[in-house]
Amino acid sequence: SDGDGVVRVRAVVMTRDDSSGGWLPLGGGGLSHVVICKGRSQDGRGRREFIIRGERLRDRAPVLECAVQRGLVYNKVNPIFHHWRVEDRKFGLTFQSPADAISFEKGLQTVIDKLDRGSDSPSSSTAEEADTEDDGQAVSLTHRLVHVCLSSPVTVL
Repeated sequence: SDGDGVVRVRAVVMTRDDSSGGWLPLGGGGLSHVVICKGRSQDGRGRREFIIRGERLRDRAPVLECAVQRGLVYNKVNPIFHHWRVEDRKFGLTFQSPADAISFEKGLQTVIDKLDRGSDSPSSSTAEEADTEDDGQAVSLTHRLVHVCLSSPVTVL
């Protein structure tokens, strides 16, 4: 359910076109509801985790599903376009306003902090990595996000 959603914004979901090096609207474009929520991923593991989901407004078509993982690399290109990478998959969002972008980024930071604290127990396959090299990535990501938040005008909601 959306009841336990961390954040909800409206944005155009973008995908990286590696052949041109640019970004294209995913699934023909149009505004989508984008939420960060707890759910089960559809990639077979079925573990409860935080997922970024996008559903196109005009026909409710799912256009984005991405599990939030440690090591996620998040980039603010400008106040209304942010993109991130999880392993080899790249996603972007063109937001309606800078305030939406900030609230999404803060929501994502909250989720990553929870992952770092281990409040959601990691699966046995990732428990070992979580104690070693992943920490460096997660910590640097946290610092980078916090730094970026502070360097832009933040509206407290």
